[in-house]
Amino acid sequence: MKPSSIEILDPGSGLFVSLTAGGSGAIMLGDEVIAAAPIPPEGLDRLADGPLSLETERGSLEVEIESEGEPVVLTGELVGKRESRLARIRGQLVDGDRRIDLDCSGVLHAEDAAAPPGPLRRDATIILADGGLISLAGTRAPGITVHGEEEAAAAISHPGGYVEFGEVLLSTEYDSAGRHRRATLELVPATDEIAGLHGAGTVVAGCTAKVEGARINTALFRWSLDGHLGMGRYEIRQEPEELLT
Repeated sequence: MKPSSIEILDPGSGLFVSLTAGGSGAIMLGDEVIAAAPIPPEGLDRLADGPLSLETERGSLEVEIESEGEPVVLTGELVGKRESRLARIRGQLVDGDRRIDLDCSGVLHAEDAAAPPGPLRRDATIILADGGLISLAGTRAPGITVHGEEEAAAAISHPGGYVEFGEVLLSTEYDSAGRHRRATLELVPATDEIAGLHGAGTVVAGCTAKVEGARINTALFRWSLDGHLGMGRYEIRQEPEELLT
């Protein structure tokens, strides 16, 4: 598997970074997008526990990345094979006259490049306040328009153990411009011995990009699942059907 994306969250400063190979890249500070640009398909290949250096019109982001904990591994016919792992992020953001020292959480993602494309792809991660990580992926096959027929996979890596979910129900609400603003989530474990997770998330900040005809909505969501609080990226990518034929 090769590095596919990285996200960085620093609640203290309001920094949210989301970079996806072959997709969109954005640096947000609070509700302001301070940098946005497409990322080439091979643009994150060197990103594996190494430094990340980005230039913006108003400054720069320089961080070191250190993986932590057990990865969340997802597999599926449409989802492909992918993994997500918590990371510790240390460095500095320079934004004009402002310098922000960073020591915060992030998530590194990697995936099998052989995963087939789909007209709709959803990717969500939730960094839980108690040290856990939930990763969720959903893909719709070409020609399918029914939401419930998307293939979805999810699992949680937590200090208390690792759980795979046999059923994933993600319902999303959109604004008039088609951007996701709220979502409800139900995760049913593959075994009856463990209780499921239920809750909802709301948008904190977000942006929209168009990359090679695809529309990509990237947002930072705040989640509450049965009293477990967390934050993370929820990204939806919609491809033109003609690109898949």
